[in-house]
Amino acid sequence: MVAGVRATWAAALAVLLALSGCTRGGGTAPSPRCQLLQQKYGLTPCPADPLPVETVKVQNLDPKLPDAQAQRIAQAYLRSRALYYLAIQDNSDRFFGSGAIDVPEATPLMFDVPLPADLTDDLNLTPAPMSDAVVIEADGPERQVIRVPGQADTDVSTLDSGDSYRLLVGGVLVTRDGLPETFAELGQWECLDPDTHGACQLPPGPTG
Repeated sequence: MVAGVRATWAAALAVLLALSGCTRGGGTAPSPRCQLLQQKYGLTPCPADPLPVETVKVQNLDPKLPDAQAQRIAQAYLRSRALYYLAIQDNSDRFFGSGAIDVPEATPLMFDVPLPADLTDDLNLTPAPMSDAVVIEADGPERQVIRVPGQADTDVSTLDSGDSYRLLVGGVLVTRDGLPETFAELGQWECLDPDTHGACQLPPGPTG
């Protein structure tokens, strides 16, 4: 099952560390949710609930996949991206070993894991226990930053005007304690590779 995520960002793409919903009443004690996120994942300050994610266009690339499920996969992937940048900001080793955005036992082999069975006609690879995949397309200009209130933006990556990239990402949907549903990555494949080119084809974007 494949969801295509087309992202065209002309402005800064920010991960906002919003703090709403993290305290009770007028006090300063963390809410039970925020205590769990800090203790289990090392996420502090506490991310907002619901977790803010990037706004992108989602296209369903699998005719057998309901559009609602394609949106679900895409939103889970975007939550994983947001949590990834939050964890980098917090320098949280606990988060990266939690299985929220990857499968730790598979991580050493994540770039060697074959694609799901419904893509093997294009790729001629052996099926693996991987349920979903997303195709990521980004067109420049793009600037990804970590943005924390009161601090200067920290650049994560940039993409010049006229440049673009496309990436096939395989994974599974997971739900960990205290977190919304996320996309645990099992592998990435460059769409320029002849073996993945056919599976990476997004419908043409708007012109002009």
